[in-house]
Amino acid sequence: MKTISNFELPNTMRALVLAEYNGMPSVQHWPVPVPETGQILVKIDSSPINPSDNSFLKGLYSTRKKLPVVAGFEASGQVVATGDDWLSRRLLGKNVACFAPMDGDGSWAEYMVTKHTMAIPLRKSIDLEQGSMLMVNPLSSLAMIDIAKKGGHKAIVNTAAASALGQMLGKMCRDSDIALLNIVRRPEQVKLLKDQGANYVLDSSTASFKKELAELCTSLQISLAYDAIAGTMPADLLEAMPLGSEVRVYGGLSEDTMALDPRKLIFEKKKICGFWLSEWLTHQHLIKLLFYFNKIQKYLSEKHQTTIQQRVPLDGVVDGLATYLDHMTAGKVIVKPGL
Repeated sequence: MKTISNFELPNTMRALVLAEYNGMPSVQHWPVPVPETGQILVKIDSSPINPSDNSFLKGLYSTRKKLPVVAGFEASGQVVATGDDWLSRRLLGKNVACFAPMDGDGSWAEYMVTKHTMAIPLRKSIDLEQGSMLMVNPLSSLAMIDIAKKGGHKAIVNTAAASALGQMLGKMCRDSDIALLNIVRRPEQVKLLKDQGANYVLDSSTASFKKELAELCTSLQISLAYDAIAGTMPADLLEAMPLGSEVRVYGGLSEDTMALDPRKLIFEKKKICGFWLSEWLTHQHLIKLLFYFNKIQKYLSEKHQTTIQQRVPLDGVVDGLATYLDHMTAGKVIVKPGL
């Protein structure tokens, strides 16, 4: 193991630990992990709360980790120790954005160990708070645009469009000359996106929503939709779009089961499938991902700052999660283990 100068690895740390799914995590003293070959130890500065964190805590995410486990999926911080291999040591002392390992403890702790391949050095122009949000939302936005371009789609629709991801996707679509129809759930969210330059915004709570959705899908030739709501929304999207269209579901904010008319799939050649960033990443070449990370950092430096509505210590995460889920449009809630 290699460490930065004057750093002594502590035996324990404070961490937010989940003991049972659908239960409340609690702050505990937890062993500090020791990085092995191919790994880095990050002293966590910031870690955003995402909808996927809520799903994980409830046991509704893709895979269930062995419990008890530290929660949290993405973060930023300084690499304070590494394995002995060169690829890991090149990150020693650097500020990085990083993903938590899929099979181990996460980022809601004072320290986290992860693979060196799951960390990206941050430019000096990006602070650690903004850098903590470099992975999930920016990469998801680029992936959505990449899928649209490869599929020959002239325009797309996205639900939960006032979320941090939705706002970022909107800006990136405008830069990429892709028409985007934004769907939100409250009137004030329409104004928010319009003020940011969005051309097409619909409020799903209005009586005319389905009619307006069908009209815009026709006029804009929308044949691809991304949905974060689930419930009845995928069926509404399939109904509104033309023959051969597809819906990619990437969230379940409604927490309701989807109900679909099978005739749309059988006779109208429409499709529904999932979009999961982790799965998309496995199919991308390393050179392409490095290009994307460079593009994201340039974009964050010059064009976009994610709004932060609250910063919470580890023992404030439960309340912070509730605040975030009730007011997602207001911005991100950031976990700060050092507070």
